[in-house]
Amino acid sequence: MPVYSTATQSVALQELANRLYDSSMTFWTSAELALYLNEALQTWNALTAYWRGDFLFNSEPGVTWYDLTDPVAMPNTLRQMTSTYSAMFTAIQYHLLEPPVGSNPWTGSLQFTTDDFVNAGFRRTDELLSVTGCTQSRITVPAVAGPITLPDLVSDIRRIAYLPAAFQAGGYGVGAYGAGPYGYSAYNLSPASVLWPEDTWAEQAFNNRYTLAPAGTPLAYLQSTQQPITFQTDVPPGGAGIYELLVMQTGILPNTSPRVIGIPNDWVHVLKWGVLADLLSRESLAKDIPRAAYCEQRYRLGLAAMLQAPALLAMRIGNVPLQIDSVRSADLYNTSWQAQPQQKPQTALHAGLNLVALSPTPGLVHSMTATVVENAPLPVNPGDPVQVAREDYDVILDYAQHLAAFKQGGDEFARTMPLMQRFLKQAALYNGKLAELGEYTSMLLDQSQRERDMNPLATPSAEQEVTS
Repeated sequence: MPVYSTATQSVALQELANRLYDSSMTFWTSAELALYLNEALQTWNALTAYWRGDFLFNSEPGVTWYDLTDPVAMPNTLRQMTSTYSAMFTAIQYHLLEPPVGSNPWTGSLQFTTDDFVNAGFRRTDELLSVTGCTQSRITVPAVAGPITLPDLVSDIRRIAYLPAAFQAGGYGVGAYGAGPYGYSAYNLSPASVLWPEDTWAEQAFNNRYTLAPAGTPLAYLQSTQQPITFQTDVPPGGAGIYELLVMQTGILPNTSPRVIGIPNDWVHVLKWGVLADLLSRESLAKDIPRAAYCEQRYRLGLAAMLQAPALLAMRIGNVPLQIDSVRSADLYNTSWQAQPQQKPQTALHAGLNLVALSPTPGLVHSMTATVVENAPLPVNPGDPVQVAREDYDVILDYAQHLAAFKQGGDEFARTMPLMQRFLKQAALYNGKLAELGEYTSMLLDQSQRERDMNPLATPSAEQEVTS
């Protein structure tokens, strides 16, 4: 339901066209201006967490992990990923004065080929995911002895747990003896266990005969002496089971047509700038070093902002709040949390901007409420209101004008830089207001990054290098 009625889409587009001295929308069509208006609204929401809301979903018996972006498990989700490569390529084509047809049936031009677009899009997507860890996936592989090589869609391993077959079957079976106080966990029979990242130096320093250890329960996994996307455990698994991994994978969501980008909708603009930087820095007729440098800077600034982005703000079960923590915190301070008997969850454990684990694993269906930073509501039809407050509406048009001027290039584009700066300053002001709404607002917004803080992907210097 619309909250603001400042202006409709048609009014906003006409105001934007007037600012560009193209009131008849000749050089900039209404469809093009609508894309810039939407990107301005999404960028605003990404920088300010402007739209926050609740949605309901049901926990499932025996299901630990949930994806906040999954419309199947969470049909009411406010964070579904719907942005497609074709839509992003259309915006890029407008920027580059190419026919705005997306990825199909466009066949390229004298400046760019279809492969230029596709390769730059996929390459920058994988880089963005690797740097920010914003979207993580849960996968499983058989627990076998020796090195295990993962599919090449995997870029980084963030967590591994060993789930023995006894754990998967519920201990002594189903019912009270399988899941209750008399189940396997009470007698420590093959409980689920987290594996800690370790290296060969540490293993041989504290147990120089670890390579001869009999099969048992693995406690650590090693990567530093293995081939890429390969890991090996400190001891071979003592029985049948699986390894459960949290990983970062390629950014193309499976089973989607057209191809959906595996990045939160409001952050796809960061990817767009990275793709533009690649396209404009090629040795070709289209080479444009000043604009390529601008795009690269916007991409790097976007990566830095994503490393601070919030997603899950709160969660309730039957309207009773759950504690929110990171998966690494649970692994450190409650290492057997996945081996607990199924019962009413008390904690929500967060990883990336999408994954949530309920601990203990629910044994029944529970009505859950998630409070999240939702996707920016975008106007679709001419009469749809633009959802932004009156005091912020003007800077939305400022930034949309700045985006529209990109295709002019040169001095015309450079002269719109103050409009972008005004937009960013207003976003900073809103963030300052948001911080004053509550004593612990900053802690609330930081919850989604607690996993990254507890379980860094890279050293701080390396992270700073790639985002600066």
